[in-house]
Amino acid sequence: MPIALPVISSGPVRPNFAQGPRSLSALRLLRLSVTDRCNLRCMYCMPQDGLAFAPKSDSLAPSEIIAVAKAAMNIGVSHLKLTGGEPTIRHDLLDIVRGLAALKPHDLSMTTNGLSLHRQAAQLRDAGVDRLTISWDSMQPQRLARITGSAFATDPPNLQYDRGMKILDQLQAGIDAAIAAGFEKLKINTVVIGNVNDDEVADFARLTIENNWTVRFIEYMPLGESQLTGNYDQTPSTVDNALVIERIQNVFGQLESVDRQSEAGVGPAQLYSLHHAAGRLGFISAMSQPFCETCNRLRMTAKGELRACLFDGGEVDVIPALRPKVDPKKLIELMEQCVVEKPETHSMHGNRQMSQLGG
Repeated sequence: MPIALPVISSGPVRPNFAQGPRSLSALRLLRLSVTDRCNLRCMYCMPQDGLAFAPKSDSLAPSEIIAVAKAAMNIGVSHLKLTGGEPTIRHDLLDIVRGLAALKPHDLSMTTNGLSLHRQAAQLRDAGVDRLTISWDSMQPQRLARITGSAFATDPPNLQYDRGMKILDQLQAGIDAAIAAGFEKLKINTVVIGNVNDDEVADFARLTIENNWTVRFIEYMPLGESQLTGNYDQTPSTVDNALVIERIQNVFGQLESVDRQSEAGVGPAQLYSLHHAAGRLGFISAMSQPFCETCNRLRMTAKGELRACLFDGGEVDVIPALRPKVDPKKLIELMEQCVVEKPETHSMHGNRQMSQLGG
C-alpha cells in the first residue's frame, strides 16, 4: 500500500556528529551529471511524452567537468559520482572518466541503467571507474516495459512483454560484462513505487543471497513533472521503507545490521543483510526519514549548475568560473555559496526533473 509521508518544514535538533550541511568541511561527494539525455523514459523521472533536452552544446566540456572536480577535491571531496540522464550515451564519457581518475579520488563511481554495459563495461573499468550502480526496477517484463516508458499500459500485452524482455536481456548482458570486467560489488538501485512494483521487494532482496551486491530500495521521490507526480497528493506512490523491510522480513526473517564502514561509498543508505547472504540490502528513505542534517554532497548538472539539494536547494552557476579561463579560487567560492543554500529539511515535492539533476 502506498503511503504519503509528510516531510517536516523545519529540521530536527542536529546530533553532535552532524557537521553541516552548510559547511564545505561536510562535503565528501560530488555528483557530476554529464548529460540530461536518456535512452529510457522512466515513469518516476519523466512525463509520458518525454522532455525537451538541453542542446548538447550547453553541456560542459570534459576539461570543465574535470576542473570542477579538481576544485572540489581541493576542499576535501574524496568521492566522485558520474550520473545523467544516462551517462553512457555521452560520446566522450571515457575522456571524462580518464581525467577524473587522474585526480586520484578515493572512489570514482557511476550510475547507469546498464543497457550499454555489454559494450562499455571493460572500457569504463580500464579508464578508471571503480564501481557501478545499476538501476533496475522490475523483474517482470511487461511491468518493466511500462516503468521504463518502453511501452504503455494500452499497448498489446505481447508488445509490452517483448520490449520488457529486451531490456532484461540487455541488463543481464550488462551485468555479466560488468562482472567480467572486474566490477564485482555492484549496487542495484530499485525505486519502490506503490501499486507498481512494491510486490517485488523480496525478489530483489533474494539477489543478495548468492551475489556480493548491494540491492538498495529507494523510496519514490516526487521530483519535477513525471507520470507519477500529477496526482501525487490524491494517489501517492511513495512506500515507506519500514514497510519494505517488513515485507522482506516476512519472507526471509529478521534482517541483520551491517556496519556502514564496510560498504563502499559515502551514501545515505541504512544497511542490512539477509542471514548468511553474500550481499547487502540498503534502504534510502529520503521521504520517511530525511537525512538532510548529515548531507555530505553537492550535485552539478551537465550545464554547470551546482545544486545544493536534490529537492529544492539553491542553484549556483559555475560557468563564470570556467570561461573564458578556469578560476579555481572562484570555483571554491561558488561551492561555498552553494552549500549555504542547503535546506534544513527538504520539501515534499522537488522542483526539477531527476534526469536534469543526476539523482
